Amino acid sequence: MKEAAETPAGNATEGTWAIPLLVLIPVAVIGMVTDLSTVWRVVSWIMWSFAAVLTLVEWIQVLRYGVKGARGWSACVLTHCVLVWQMAHLVLNW
Repeated sequence: MKEAAETPAGNATEGTWAIPLLVLIPVAVIGMVTDLSTVWRVVSWIMWSFAAVLTLVEWIQVLRYGVKGARGWSACVLTHCVLVWQMAHLVLNW
């Protein structure tokens, strides 16, 4: 009970970074399954941009409330690695 009172409810946890990762899943699947025609490339760029905006929003929460433990930071690193990997994949296959 005391721990809950000491920790702010807005701390960024590993679940904070899950939303951008969930948006990036279809981008990865589109890249693996299709031949990335023009329509799919546009859809992939739009979804990647949306994930990048969501990542920026999550950083605002981190700056306001901080990160709760190493699991939150590891999820943050994973999100950024997937975001960079997908961007590189989209740029190299354009």
